[in-house]
Amino acid sequence: MVLPNDGTGGMQAQVRLISEALASSGSQVSVLIGGGTTKESVGGVAYLVAPPLLKWFGIPFLYALRRHARLLRADVVHGHGLRTGPFVALARRRAKRFVTCHGIDPTAVPKGLLRLLRLLPVKVLACGPGPQSVLQTFGFTVGLLENATPPEWTPRTRSEFNERFGTTDDDFVALWPARFSAQKDHGSLLAFAQCLRDTNVVMVCCGDGPLRAQFESRIIALGLERNFRTVDFVSDAAAWLPATDYFLLPSKWEGQPLVLLEAMRAGIPAVTWTTIGAELLPLSSHVASPEEGAARVLSWMNAPKSANVEIETQRTIAAGHALSIAISWYQSLYYSY
Repeated sequence: MVLPNDGTGGMQAQVRLISEALASSGSQVSVLIGGGTTKESVGGVAYLVAPPLLKWFGIPFLYALRRHARLLRADVVHGHGLRTGPFVALARRRAKRFVTCHGIDPTAVPKGLLRLLRLLPVKVLACGPGPQSVLQTFGFTVGLLENATPPEWTPRTRSEFNERFGTTDDDFVALWPARFSAQKDHGSLLAFAQCLRDTNVVMVCCGDGPLRAQFESRIIALGLERNFRTVDFVSDAAAWLPATDYFLLPSKWEGQPLVLLEAMRAGIPAVTWTTIGAELLPLSSHVASPEEGAARVLSWMNAPKSANVEIETQRTIAAGHALSIAISWYQSLYYSY
């Protein structure tokens, strides 16, 4: 497995999850991380370090990748993130080579990179129907290799949630664990909250990122302090989801977010205005705007039973992404391609 960089994002979490599950099923798995700092072995997986992906045009990274692939006699080299594709293509001639797109901004598609990938011996995959459809518009034949739902955490209670995040039992609460970035579109939550400012709706936004301070300033400027809590990154966000009342996905685009799979498995009513990357949700969970999302949540508050319509459907979909099932997708890909 090849990662362009380390971090706490969904792509990194998914690669670690899949790698350790493959190792436990008997495969020898190593993960090479660009810009990594620590060599370690976790869950039977050897985590290796390489120079930063883009340092000196990627030449040191490519050298490290080729060296490790040769020493390990790798049968499969699988990059994650399209920018690893050219490096994976040159990693080892005898290996099966894949690169998975974990999300792509439809307004900033790297056309030059896509033209290059067409010429190289690497199979392009997508983690969900959203990025798959974007790539297909550029003439790619793209395989689908969807994400696995991470193992369940011991769920936290509502009283624990209230103590941790400063909410009350009377609040109608959502948790949005995401980096404060343009892609995650926290700004649309402000439009959502303005429609509900006179209610007890509270959104707990946890994460770090360059736009956090700006977001917090806008909350104050709009007088929405009652409706928001902002906290640092929470590594066990999935454990807190069952204590919430609804789930909201506001991103401009996604790949196939793990937090969405976790919310669906937890049986939380969900609503989204994300147009790319939320295809797992039933159509009835999709709305056209933050304002329509606010109307949906308000209807749930006024008629709680209406929130339960799609819960079992969501659980069934999430169950289809169980780790044991996802591993069979990877094994089938690696052994049959």
